Amino acid sequence: MRRIGCVLLAVLLAAVPLWAQGAGRPERSKLVLAVGGKEALVYLPLTVAERLGYLRQTGIEIDIQNFAGGGQALRALIGGSADVVSGFYDHTIQMQAQGRDIRCFVMQQRYPGLVFAIARWAYDAGVRTYADLRGKKIGVTAPGSSTHFFTNFLMTRAGVPLTEFAVVGVGPGATAVAAVRNRQVEALSNVDPTITLLESSNEIVVLADTRSTNGTLRVFGGPYPAACLYATGEFIDRNPNTVQALTTAMVRALRWIRARKSVEEIVNLMPEEYYQGNRALYAKAVANMLPSYSPDGRMLEAGPANVLRVLAQFDPQVARARIDLGKTYETRFVEVALRQLRSGQ
Repeated sequence: MRRIGCVLLAVLLAAVPLWAQGAGRPERSKLVLAVGGKEALVYLPLTVAERLGYLRQTGIEIDIQNFAGGGQALRALIGGSADVVSGFYDHTIQMQAQGRDIRCFVMQQRYPGLVFAIARWAYDAGVRTYADLRGKKIGVTAPGSSTHFFTNFLMTRAGVPLTEFAVVGVGPGATAVAAVRNRQVEALSNVDPTITLLESSNEIVVLADTRSTNGTLRVFGGPYPAACLYATGEFIDRNPNTVQALTTAMVRALRWIRARKSVEEIVNLMPEEYYQGNRALYAKAVANMLPSYSPDGRMLEAGPANVLRVLAQFDPQVARARIDLGKTYETRFVEVALRQLRSGQ
């Protein structure tokens, strides 16, 4: 009877807004959350939080607006049409170099899950290395996105100036696959499930893969924290309870992912349109990405400095700026969320 009572209590609490369970009531009743390719697996924790009702339980009406890439989601925030972004941490550093106060407040990933590959048709035609991509087209999710940053970093490191190749926005899903198959791009910087789909059909040759610890260290020389929730410093300072509610929802989603004993449990939760017509391949892509997700929402200690080092190699504005990394992310909200969840709130 005691066990049944505990289960019933948990069910009842799940239906009660978080602020009514002990957290402060959110200052905002509504907000817009922009995401650069919601179907991409780098943002799977956001979809988990949505599908399990964790976002709804914040007591906030959240309008999730989906964009083709992180650059477009960031522009929505800067332009004032979005309040919060589900995007990559590296944008907070880039924005500080431009004099803007943007802060990450909960991590979704500890590794970026970015992959750079050459289209098989181009590889067979002799395009084998980064240097061979001079004068060629490289597909990214959207110009200004982190897949674009990844491309710039790899090409610069290989000695290819940014002026000697072209980037093309191809999105993170079916449009990216079509761009490779229709020979619109010779190479691709993208994420799962697109990469796993193209790998399985032998349509790409991977040159750089950051879906795992070893792959991330091999490419970046250290940790590279990636997908997170971020907002302007003004929004965070004015709406701490709102930010706390969002953070707690995301930490709950990360804990749920970590507790899964089967990839199928995660796949079953996702919208069928995310499968791109092949559920088995989607499940394989999720399995490939599982190591990349943060277990608790915390920022990796050595991550910010390494991201700054990487960005400075190809972005002269970042290289010239005096970046205060402590002002690019917040830790307080995640720590409160973890305490709340440990205490059963």
